[in-house]
Amino acid sequence: MPMASYGRALSALHPTFATIFHSLEEGLEEAQRYHTEMLYRRSDDPHLFLHLARRRACAVLEREGLSARQVDETAALNLSGILIHHQGFAVRVLHAQHEGGREVEIPVPGSSKPRQDFWRQASAIPDLETDNLLLLWGDDGGVLTDPLTLVRPLGGDNLKANLRVEWRGKISREMAKLRAEDLVDLEPDWQAEELA
Repeated sequence: MPMASYGRALSALHPTFATIFHSLEEGLEEAQRYHTEMLYRRSDDPHLFLHLARRRACAVLEREGLSARQVDETAALNLSGILIHHQGFAVRVLHAQHEGGREVEIPVPGSSKPRQDFWRQASAIPDLETDNLLLLWGDDGGVLTDPLTLVRPLGGDNLKANLRVEWRGKISREMAKLRAEDLVDLEPDWQAEELA
């Protein structure tokens, strides 16, 4: 499969933008509501907050007709991410680590073989070719941050120095209001020099 450009990926995924933003917002609202009702502090168990948010977001995505599922390679933590399939793209929706306006940190796949395979563009759907992307989201006190970050990984392991990425660009809420064909020629915020 040829490498997907940032613009081509935006154009193909355009119909999903509003639903993705809405699903993550609804997930964050539900996680916040649960913590408030139970008098829990997010800082005491930050994983619980994000698990609740992802679980609700995945339910909303499915309700809206997107092929989405919660993913992780370990049965004990099956809510660590969301995988969306749309028009030949496999998009792992992951909570990103960032603070105070700093650049979103692209996660490494770690020692997980399935995650390493996804990062190096092995098909995420048996018997079908996929173009694998990461969609990184964050929140500030339970409020979804805008924009999200779309990344096309090319490989990696548990060392940040070994992370390989083709490009990284933004998806803003405003892009959902544009026409898909208007997004095709957009350039990413960053692209690997040898691929530019």
